[in-house]
Amino acid sequence: MRCPFCHVDDTRVIDSRLFGEGDRVRRRRQCTGCNSRFTTYEQAELAMPRLVKSDGSRDEFKGA
Repeated sequence: MRCPFCHVDDTRVIDSRLFGEGDRVRRRRQCTGCNSRFTTYEQAELAMPRLVKSDGSRDEFKGA
């Protein structure tokens, strides 16, 4: 993950905890470049895949 302060691409996770109703993860991160700490929140995206047909319409993906 990129540091929002110095834009170095290398950070490490210091702490991870479930957040809210247990459907999100809160992570404390530390930049290896400037040693700044920041928090990120992660949540699963539950959108189902869609097919785009040749006429431009969209339809649910139905596996085999």
